Amino acid sequence: MINDRGEIFYSQGAMNLVSAFWCHRVFVSTWSIFFAACLLLSGCSEQAKQTEWSGPAKIAVVVPHTGPLMEEGQMLQFGALMASREAESRVADLNLEVVVYDSPCDPEGGIATAKRLITDGAVSAVIGYLCAETLGAVLPLYQDADLALINPTVSAEYVRQGETRNLFSLLYGDRDQAAFLATYAKKGLGLHRVAILRDDSAYGYVLSTSFAAEAARLDLEVVANVAINSDQAGAAQAVKSLKSTSPESVFLAASPKAASLFLLERQRQHLGGVVLGPDQLADLDFYEMTGQAAEGLLVCQPILLETENPKQSKFVRRFEQLYKRRPDWIAAAGYDAMRLVLEVLNSSGPGRRAFLQSLRTISGPDAAFEGLSGPVFFKDDGTSQRHFFVGAVQNGTLQAAKLPTVAFPVLSNKK
Repeated sequence: MINDRGEIFYSQGAMNLVSAFWCHRVFVSTWSIFFAACLLLSGCSEQAKQTEWSGPAKIAVVVPHTGPLMEEGQMLQFGALMASREAESRVADLNLEVVVYDSPCDPEGGIATAKRLITDGAVSAVIGYLCAETLGAVLPLYQDADLALINPTVSAEYVRQGETRNLFSLLYGDRDQAAFLATYAKKGLGLHRVAILRDDSAYGYVLSTSFAAEAARLDLEVVANVAINSDQAGAAQAVKSLKSTSPESVFLAASPKAASLFLLERQRQHLGGVVLGPDQLADLDFYEMTGQAAEGLLVCQPILLETENPKQSKFVRRFEQLYKRRPDWIAAAGYDAMRLVLEVLNSSGPGRRAFLQSLRTISGPDAAFEGLSGPVFFKDDGTSQRHFFVGAVQNGTLQAAKLPTVAFPVLSNKK
């Protein structure tokens, strides 16, 4: 069926979520949200009393259906729909809508979609956005509309300029992942001498300065901080400069293109040591571009689905059964985002302000949301306090590193 705004929607009885990529609405019951959220997230007993809600609520999921990030958008959507499916399967009473909006990864198109979305007063929360530029462009609209935006996948921190705590990031920020990798080098790998390779982007600047600051705090010596141009000659000169300092490890504060040039040149010049990189380098296309030179690369990750963690293994099995494909970290992030929204709706009921106020109370370890990778709570600026992990490139795929994590940050109420 098609409504007056041209959106395709299906009733729950007619819908198969396995092939639901192009459908725009999934219906879930209010009682199922309460009941499933308790069982799934809190382990409450059957004697729990039903929350009385004054009306229906909607959760918007915003992903691109076309363009270069279409597959990533599909993964986020599938993860979110799987979580809602698990909630609604408990009972048949239908009263909550999950509405999927197609938003391209460009600011102009994103703004048009957001303006249409916020006119629906029944929308209590929004999940989505894969592109930092689009996220930054639409954020003021959601602030003005008192809508909470849960973003599962963007680590860029510049989008928060002037933000008033309507944006809640399930993913860590770029500064935090760089600081974590410095901690991992010192406390996990026992290294003493490291080098930084940075490109000339704002992304490279944020990563390099944060890594250097944490290294100084840990008494981890930075023996070189070398810039790299995105050409072969620049990569060759950068590797030559690094070889003269004999670092035990190199941290890549760089985009995939610059990082690939460095790794290829490092292989050619036989520069040894451990190489650490941000999560942007955890990409199959990057490994195909870099080939054998990427072997052994250690990268930051929000979750490692390759481990024997029972909770994560169960998620992978259910996802594969439902969608006939293996989930990635984006699917897991979409799944956690929807579970978080359902848990908050259970306590707040429908309504934008009530939901936003309830979400803001997840501000410390005692109130943390239990995600697939562990507890998550939000700092004063809406960034998340969560666990970090390290994956290792092995035979062109990303596997859990031999030491998958170290304690960072300490989850406590201390400032």
